[in-house]
Amino acid sequence: MNNRKGVSYKRFYRDRENVVEAILYRDESGEERPAFLIYSINPVYLKDGGFRVEYRLTLRDKVFEPPSPSKYPYQPYIFDSNDELKAPDPEALFEVTLWQFRRFVDVEDEIRILFTSAVMLSYVQELFETIPYIHLLGDNGSGKTHTLQLFAELCYRPLYGVSIPSADLYTFLGSDDRIPTIIEDEIQGIERDLEKSKIWKVGYKRGGKVPRITIKSDGERVIEYYPAYCLKISAGEKLIQLKGLAERFINVNMVEGEPEYDEYTSEDYEAFGELRKHLLLWRMKTLIDSTWPPKLDIPWLKGRMKELYKPLLTVASVHPEHYKTLERFVKEKVEEKMRERRESFEGHLAIATIKLIGRLKTLEIPFEDIWLKLKMELNGLDHPNKPNQMETELFGILTKQKVGRRLREVLGSKTMLKRVEGGVKRVHVFDPMKVLKIAKRIHVTDVNDVTDFQEYKEGLEFLKKGLE
Repeated sequence: MNNRKGVSYKRFYRDRENVVEAILYRDESGEERPAFLIYSINPVYLKDGGFRVEYRLTLRDKVFEPPSPSKYPYQPYIFDSNDELKAPDPEALFEVTLWQFRRFVDVEDEIRILFTSAVMLSYVQELFETIPYIHLLGDNGSGKTHTLQLFAELCYRPLYGVSIPSADLYTFLGSDDRIPTIIEDEIQGIERDLEKSKIWKVGYKRGGKVPRITIKSDGERVIEYYPAYCLKISAGEKLIQLKGLAERFINVNMVEGEPEYDEYTSEDYEAFGELRKHLLLWRMKTLIDSTWPPKLDIPWLKGRMKELYKPLLTVASVHPEHYKTLERFVKEKVEEKMRERRESFEGHLAIATIKLIGRLKTLEIPFEDIWLKLKMELNGLDHPNKPNQMETELFGILTKQKVGRRLREVLGSKTMLKRVEGGVKRVHVFDPMKVLKIAKRIHVTDVNDVTDFQEYKEGLEFLKKGLE
C-alpha cells in the first residue's frame, strides 16, 4: 500500500546480505514506534553483531516505512533499547520453547517435541520445499484450543481464528511477501468451503498459489494469484475428510488431561513475548546462513511422509537429544503407514496378485485365479444368491467388478481374452515395474507380515526378472 508521499509499507524483506522485519521499538524515553529490525552480513555491521534498528528503510531508491501494529492480526514483536540484539543458540532456543509446551500441554513428550519443531519451523519456512499441516483432533475439553493459543503466541506472524472465512485468508496471505502461519480452530466443514480448501490443498508446497477472480469498479474481471504456502495448524472434532487434503496433515489425538498449568497469566504472555523475540532473531540470522538447513541423511523416509516430517526433523536437529526422540516417533509413524497400506484392500489385492505371479511364474493371470486367491486371503464367503460377490469380514461385500477395476487402477493391469486350459478366459496382464512400485509402497519385508511369505518373495523375484 502506498501513501500520498510515495512511501511504501513493508513487513519483511530479504536478499543475500540482509533480512528486514517490522517490529515495534521502545526507545530510551519509553516511546513506542513502528520500526525495522535489520540483520546484515555486510562486514560494516557484523562487528556489532549484524543487527540494527531503523525507522525508515531505503531499498533500490525506494523509501519504506514499517506498518503500524494495528495493520496485522497478531501481537507485534516488541523490542526496547535494553535488548541485546544477538541471535540465540538454537539448541537452547529449542529447549526453552519445549519447556513452554511441557508446562501447558498434557501430551506425550515426543508430541511436545513435534510441536516445538513446528514452532521453530514457522520461522524458517522459506528454506523448505514442502511444509506439513498439523491437526489437533479431540472432543470438547481435550485441550485443543488451549494448545492452539500457545501456537498463536509463539509461531511466526500467525493469523489465528475460529472457522476463518476464506476472504480473510486471501487478504492475509496476499498482504505481504513474508510467509506467515495459519492457525484455525473448528476447521470441520472445510470440505464444503471450496475457496478455503483450495488454499489448504496447494499451500503445502513452496510457490503454491491460488487463483481468484476479482471484479474491478468498472466491471472488468481480473484473475489474481494469492500465495498459499505456509505452515497451517488446525483443530477439530473430526478428521479432515477431503480427499487429497487429508494426507497433508499430521493428526494428533488430544484427550482431556492435567497439564501443569491450564490457563495463561499476564506473566506467561510476557514470557511468550520474550521468547518470540529470540525466535525472530534466530530466524533472521538463519535465513541467510549458507550452512542452513543442514543436510540430513534419512534414506528410510520417502514420499509423502518425507514431505511431512523432514522439515520438522531438520529443525529438531539443532537439539541432538530431542532429534533422536522425534526420529523414533517418525519411524513408528512410517511403519504404521506401511502397515495401513498392507492391511488396506489394495494392499491385500497386491499381495494376493504377487503371490500368484510367484506361484504361476507368469505376468498373465486369469481373473478367476485372482478372485479365488483373494477370497482365500480374506476368508471370503460366496454370496448365497449373487455369484459375482463375496462377503468378507474386513471389507464387507466385494464384487468382481470392483476387484477388476482396482486391478487396473492400482496395479496398472491390462485385460485381454485368452484361451486357457481349453476355454477362453479374461486375463489380467501386469507390468512388472508398476507392480514392483506398489510392492515398495506396502513394504513387505518380514515373514511375519504375510502368510506364504516365500511365495510372495518368489513373485517379487519373477517381477524383477521381468524388468531385466
